Amino acid sequence: MTLSACGVRPTPVLTGAEAPTVSSHELTVYLISAEQNGLVRRTRAYSGTVETATAINLLVAGLTDEEKKLGLQTEVPTTSSRIYAVSNVVLLPEDMPPLSKWAQFQLYCTAIASRAKVEGVQVSDIDCP
Repeated sequence: MTLSACGVRPTPVLTGAEAPTVSSHELTVYLISAEQNGLVRRTRAYSGTVETATAINLLVAGLTDEEKKLGLQTEVPTTSSRIYAVSNVVLLPEDMPPLSKWAQFQLYCTAIASRAKVEGVQVSDIDCP
């Protein structure tokens, strides 16, 4: 049996780039308790880049199946429009209807928790659970 080569010379081991990674984060959103007597803190997993408005966008997307099973509620209107945060200001879409008191509390507490997580801002004297 005869073997032949194609004329390609051996090369040293070539290393590739770093393996891709997925950043996974736990973000806090605030929902209305099943008894409708206060807010409850919920943690949601999120993969990808996190900005200050990411948790708010998760809140505006609506309840998860697990949250519905627990009887939790939200008064934040759902929208497919993206919400942005600039410094201490949260920019809601123009098509969002007026917010109830509970919806305002939900957005406020979620924004505070999100900013603390993303920007490392200390949260003190904030009345959120």
